[in-house]
Amino acid sequence: MKKTLIMSLIASSLIYSCSSEREFDSETNSNSNAKTSAKGRKSVCDFFENSTASTVIPGIKAVNLDNSLATSCQNNILIFPTLQDYENAIVKLDQQIEDYNDAFDQQTAGMTDTEADDYAESVDFDENQPLIDFEKELKFCSLRQHLANLDDAWLDQQVDGAWDLNTSPDEYYIDDETERALLSLGSEFIVGDCKNGYTLYKRYDWGYASFAINDIGTATDILTALNNITNPTQQPININGATQGQVSQAVEPYKDSGVTVVATVPAPQGGYCHSEIKDKGEYLFSPERKIVWKHKFKDAHFPNFPGQTLMKTYTRSYRKKKGKWKKFKATIYTGFYGKTATAYQCNDYGSQSLTGKEKRRKKVKQREYLLGDLAVKKNVFFSVHKQEGNSYENEVY
Repeated sequence: MKKTLIMSLIASSLIYSCSSEREFDSETNSNSNAKTSAKGRKSVCDFFENSTASTVIPGIKAVNLDNSLATSCQNNILIFPTLQDYENAIVKLDQQIEDYNDAFDQQTAGMTDTEADDYAESVDFDENQPLIDFEKELKFCSLRQHLANLDDAWLDQQVDGAWDLNTSPDEYYIDDETERALLSLGSEFIVGDCKNGYTLYKRYDWGYASFAINDIGTATDILTALNNITNPTQQPININGATQGQVSQAVEPYKDSGVTVVATVPAPQGGYCHSEIKDKGEYLFSPERKIVWKHKFKDAHFPNFPGQTLMKTYTRSYRKKKGKWKKFKATIYTGFYGKTATAYQCNDYGSQSLTGKEKRRKKVKQREYLLGDLAVKKNVFFSVHKQEGNSYENEVY
């Protein structure tokens, strides 16, 4: 009897001991995970601590984050405090470009377009100098810089006749040159700070992919997988980028890392009313004068503008000089006008009077937010493009 009691006490002791060890191990693992998480956050902060800060637009910083795309610069991606700061940076840089070019226009006010263009070339005047200065201060290799170099080489190969714009680097799906100056070669940027954490956004024509940066190694792995789909440093360049299906498939192994794939382009609404439109083309005014035009009409769901529609038009100017087609600093215009409709019901909404911009430039854009989720019908909404008084209109849809 005594022997049985002793054995029972020993067994109870062992059971309690094992149970206590399991509870201790569980608590230890929990504490360890918490420390690891805190360490991960700390290591990300440490990694971004030595960033390069902008004085051109205070608050923006530049760092180097391996995304598998090699550059020659110290930094390859920008950090913005908020998504709104990303949008604000486009507006501020656009204004700096306007001020810089308006000042030069005063010097050439008495010249013809051809004289002004020749003079600008003789003094190496660059219309995008504010963007160049912004990138240089941040020691940043931007998507703009990369595409500009490719586009110069592309233009040098163009001859008379129609140009294949689907091979033009300037037709890349990120169409805004100022926005390109804010993006990495992979069309990426970061939002956040050490206190609130960092989120990476990767832009696509149809939307974006995003994820919280909790670990630098994992962030690199995700970006490498995404940039292996389509790489702007590989030629010929894919101007349309990766599809949503390709992106979703590439990030599937990282779904536990919180990667989200968001489509901001609505589905087509039918045959007579569209709310997501983009088109491009060229128009020859004479054997020695031509333009390349582009327009985009879209719901402004990125970065954070619900209830608005973004309308953008571009006019690029060219002339033949010494037997070669060159970008031409001429008096050009870009804009739009017409009737709009509601995005989903396709009911008549209102009329947009002619809105645009005329400048002596190689390239001019009009970027306008329209209030409401809007769409357009056929034969009622147009983009307008001019060069030296010659005008061309194109139906948006």
